[in-house]
Amino acid sequence: MTETSSDKRNVKELSITLLEIADCNLLLSTIGLEKEQVLKQIGKEVNHIAWIVGHCASHMDIIFGELCQGKRQLTEEESIIYAYGVSKDKINKGLPTSFKDLVESYLKIREEAFDYLNKLPEEKYREVPEADAGKQVKESIMQVIQRVALHYMGHMGQIILIRRAIGNPGFGFVAGMSKENREKRIDQWMKWWEENKEKFS
Repeated sequence: MTETSSDKRNVKELSITLLEIADCNLLLSTIGLEKEQVLKQIGKEVNHIAWIVGHCASHMDIIFGELCQGKRQLTEEESIIYAYGVSKDKINKGLPTSFKDLVESYLKIREEAFDYLNKLPEEKYREVPEADAGKQVKESIMQVIQRVALHYMGHMGQIILIRRAIGNPGFGFVAGMSKENREKRIDQWMKWWEENKEKFS
């Protein structure tokens, strides 16, 4: 096996890269959708894309907002509706915000999360989140990043499946393995979002 000696990233860099890849793919999984498609359910027990995006946003908000910094971006109402195990009846009554507002909230959550992680010293990546919020977390920052990334990828598989079922397959995944490709893909998504976000109001 050939060693890639040029890859000398430390734990911090590798962790941030993993989260960036997951974040990039979450964004890409929504590109090209129409307003009615984000709320389309393909089965009684299958959540729609808007809820899945909100659920992922809430997870990032809990981990890198509440547990790491002692604050959350999402409201209590949003936190409840996007929580794991919430009843389908509650979801079917409607989400608390438009998809546009939900995605705009996610963009703030991700910006704060990456800002926090980029400023955090590398040695902190092997420690538990500082704020903890009374949750008595046993996982290190590095481990919770792995948790969020895996969680995102699982839900992106759901989004891709839903998109295929409704006839709008969108992008395949995984993309953005290199930083250059990630930045290019995110720029592509941002351009699409700016041109289309009012449709999701």
